[in-house]
Amino acid sequence: MKQNLNLAVFLVSSLICSSLFSQDLHFTQYEFAPIHVNPANTGGFFGTFRLSGIYRDQGASIGSAGSLYRTPLFGMDVNFGFAFRAKDWTSLAISFFQDRTGEINLGKGGFLASGAYHLGIGKGDLAIGAQFGGVSLNAKNPEKANFLDELDSGASSSPDDSKLQSGKANYQDISGGLVFTTPISVKKHLIKVGLSSAHITQPNFSLSGGTGSYKLKMLWSAHGSLEYHLNEKVDLTPMFWLRNLDKFNETVAQCMASYLFNVEKKVRLNAGLGYRFGDALQIMAGMNYGKIKAQIGYDKTVSGLTKAQDPSGFGAIELGIMYTGNITKKPNPKPKVFCPRF
Repeated sequence: MKQNLNLAVFLVSSLICSSLFSQDLHFTQYEFAPIHVNPANTGGFFGTFRLSGIYRDQGASIGSAGSLYRTPLFGMDVNFGFAFRAKDWTSLAISFFQDRTGEINLGKGGFLASGAYHLGIGKGDLAIGAQFGGVSLNAKNPEKANFLDELDSGASSSPDDSKLQSGKANYQDISGGLVFTTPISVKKHLIKVGLSSAHITQPNFSLSGGTGSYKLKMLWSAHGSLEYHLNEKVDLTPMFWLRNLDKFNETVAQCMASYLFNVEKKVRLNAGLGYRFGDALQIMAGMNYGKIKAQIGYDKTVSGLTKAQDPSGFGAIELGIMYTGNITKKPNPKPKVFCPRF
């Protein structure tokens, strides 16, 4: 069914950089999007490879501008033994995402490649990461849009239809970052802090093709966490994520609790609360089962956007999953024949 998309929708698409697309993806359960948070998170885990994915559904239309915001993201990173020193290692990753809204599927998608070099420092490591990839902006179903002049006159088409159909842009993006991870105290609590910058080249692009109309500002991010081992079964992990894009700031503070439910099957039950300042309360719950971690998150909107949502203040739902695997080489020794003594 066609949505009642008035002229404001076209303005959103034509001013895509200064509104929706100047703001990068944000997630409640950002631990399931580690490469998106910071390219230096590439390879920052215990294992050979890691598969991570998250799906966010905004769950309520904003100003009747179409159906919901939908953001899937998937990534895979792998650790390699190549290094210049014995304590170091190298990591590579790929990831892709879609961030779209409404029946016309207005939004962006991208495919990114990342790499990180991990320097062993004492009992911890300092990771230096970089990311490069391409992003495309468009409306995948522009024929489903209705504009104000169509609704007023009863016409079957609008001059803005062709503008929306031809409106598209592509640009290349570069990001970089640092992450330092180290255990502390005899209980080996794990502390992690990181800093990253996206849109380093501040690419210019135009929705009519080519370059020039819009310029992306640099996005600065800082994040940190402390994995605190309260006792043999309970871990507490307070964490934060700060972001700045030009004049816009975002601050997220969270605390997760993890309970070791079954030692033999490596089952942990996880739950936590968070707050995106000035926007939403966050509730998260999930579990670890062996090498698999799965979790669901919910945002309860508390800002002025509650009046624009239906049902009021519904917010967003997220599903996250992660798998960490190990690849081990089986020994293949040459057989030796021993001659018994007589």
